[in-house]
Amino acid sequence: MEFPHFVQLIAIGLQARIPIHITGFPGVGKTEFTKSLEAGFTRAGIKCKVIILIGSIREPQDFGGFPVSTPDGVRLLPMAWARDATRLADEGYLVIIFLDELTTVPPTTQAAMLRLLTENVCGELQLPDYSPGKGGVVYMCASNAVEWAAGGQEIQPPMANRLWHGEFPMDHATWCEMMVSDFPAPADLPVLPAEYLREHHHRQRALIAAYVRAAGRDAWLAPPHDAARRSGPWPSGRTWYLASRFLAAIEAVSPANRQLQGAALAGLVGDQAFPFLEYQETLNLPDPEDILKDPRALVLPDRIDRAYAVCYSLVGAVLNNKTPERWQAAMIALGVASRKNADIPTAAARTLCDKRHRPEGAIKLPEECRPFYELMQLAKLVPRD
Repeated sequence: MEFPHFVQLIAIGLQARIPIHITGFPGVGKTEFTKSLEAGFTRAGIKCKVIILIGSIREPQDFGGFPVSTPDGVRLLPMAWARDATRLADEGYLVIIFLDELTTVPPTTQAAMLRLLTENVCGELQLPDYSPGKGGVVYMCASNAVEWAAGGQEIQPPMANRLWHGEFPMDHATWCEMMVSDFPAPADLPVLPAEYLREHHHRQRALIAAYVRAAGRDAWLAPPHDAARRSGPWPSGRTWYLASRFLAAIEAVSPANRQLQGAALAGLVGDQAFPFLEYQETLNLPDPEDILKDPRALVLPDRIDRAYAVCYSLVGAVLNNKTPERWQAAMIALGVASRKNADIPTAAARTLCDKRHRPEGAIKLPEECRPFYELMQLAKLVPRD
């Protein structure tokens, strides 16, 4: 991947709250590049601050909290960096916590970082999650290859499976160009719209679910047997979910950009990336918003995986913008679809009928739902007549 595209990808991933991990030889500029994102995002209109934490000189309590005895019991107090990050986030900054030298971090300290990366919690402090237009905290890591690190060791699999992995693509020609211009901050960084998840995430979730369903268990979870590969990208439920967020973000700012999509997926699910992209191109799915506009016109595809993707992209579209009218339209479409193949539309309808997902005011099932009305009654999802 050329350097300008790499910069775009990192900027999109950080805004989508994907924990980033870049690797490369010592001295190629990984840390300086990360520091330059501060000025790059600021130039794009996003206030940004980079906080650097060198993992090899940190202890587990730096990330898990410092235990202090109090009258109420032992409390895990957050360190100063976490309090500073929270203050900046509350002031509207995109705060990038840069965990450097990851391949020199002892396993015990890596273990303390895990909750930080998945839940954004340090000690007992909940750090603010970033969302476009608001401040929040995101994470970026860097490391040298194990054989080039001081006391290097492989990244532990639980840590590796929380990260997007990518090689820092600095080459001598790019370095010479940047050397002459005094290593300028990245220009024209993409900015995610506030509604990117609501508008694009449901479709990506449905596509991934359809692919994993069709490809089988090994596409969903395949931890490598080789220790070195376990330290990189591999498919799991977590990395597929991160991939759905990353793809939604890319779709929002650079639609149908196969290069960015491929790199985003390869850094999370490894070898499953390009089979998924090839599969996606064969689906040719209708837009769920078009289905909601004319639900009685839905023709369910014959292929099971395509039918699954159509029904569940419809569910996702409604759940991302719940109104009684959209719920009613989706139920009509699923009722129509169930005349051809009842299993998948019925399962999708069951999700929408669950009281956790049904919008207020959506009470009565439309007449088109008669094929599975009795099943909904038996499941106590709709009242009996």
